[in-house]
Amino acid sequence: MTASAQLKGLVLGSGWKVVRNLPRNPNGSGGTFSNSYLAEKDGRVAFIKAFDFSEAFEAGVETLKRLGTLIASYEHERDVLEHCRGKRLSHVAVAIDHGYVEVPQMGPVEGRVYYLVFEQAAGDIRCQMDEAEASDLVWCLRALRSVCLGLAQVHREIIAHQDVKPSNVLAYDDGAFKIADFGRSSKRGNAIWHDDLRFPGDRSYAPPELLYGYVAPDFVPRRMGTDLYMLGNLAAFLFTGTNMTGSIMARLDPQHHWTKWRSDYDGVLPYVQEAFARVLEELESMLPGDVRTYLMSFVKQLCNPELLRRGHPKSIGRADQYSLERYIAELTHTVDMLEIRARVAARLGAV
Repeated sequence: MTASAQLKGLVLGSGWKVVRNLPRNPNGSGGTFSNSYLAEKDGRVAFIKAFDFSEAFEAGVETLKRLGTLIASYEHERDVLEHCRGKRLSHVAVAIDHGYVEVPQMGPVEGRVYYLVFEQAAGDIRCQMDEAEASDLVWCLRALRSVCLGLAQVHREIIAHQDVKPSNVLAYDDGAFKIADFGRSSKRGNAIWHDDLRFPGDRSYAPPELLYGYVAPDFVPRRMGTDLYMLGNLAAFLFTGTNMTGSIMARLDPQHHWTKWRSDYDGVLPYVQEAFARVLEELESMLPGDVRTYLMSFVKQLCNPELLRRGHPKSIGRADQYSLERYIAELTHTVDMLEIRARVAARLGAV
């Protein structure tokens, strides 16, 4: 059993007692795995992410080199979250504590476990949507707006999340939503090893250009453009259960699939755009009528397979092309309109 799997019953330096281990998230991504726990302190309950460094001690691995990479990953996520906490980013799930603990009866190297402590959430939006009372139109729009706000907050700090997906959006008992898991994030000026990967997040949610090997040289188009695509993909999932990346790839002729294509992205882009258009046609029939037109525009703009055409039409080609401010204003207006409509309907129904 690895060190990170043996924290139950331990008391961390700041007083949190680890009381229960949680099943590993099957939707997790990335090379730095972790174990999850619940902890208690002064009547509060928190979630602990314990980093698992056991792969550094496997046969044939350069242990010190691999440990250096894994510790750098922990420090990167910790530092990004500390930056977000210092800036009081309200739509980001920041760590409330961090540090390391040493597991008894293990050596000082293999027994040291680094951890992050978070406020406990009710669950991620995928789990919450399984509850019939949660998955209504306004609930989904509020979740989408919160993610949009969270991304806008980190983008202002020149941080890109790069792994936006349902399991990384948390819902809280007070009705709030926050974007979580910055293990694959990038911060301009702070190099980390996964910056060299074509796509550091979950490949099944990746924008098409990165799957085909087209990597924009500038930070903002490459990183923020990726976040925009994944935001559009999240919208499609929230309202229809559709994963745009998988749907687009499923509608391509096999010779045009990214695993088979051997030329540049420009050559395959017309075929990808054609598949994208077919997915949009199918998506339209599944979207709720009240917001169908708006959501179609939202997904079409943010998931455009052509990076240079991705974003709000009024911002294309401008310095703020990958800004989310226009989308925040539109989502806020849409949510407010539907909430007012719901209140009016409730009053009429009570008469």
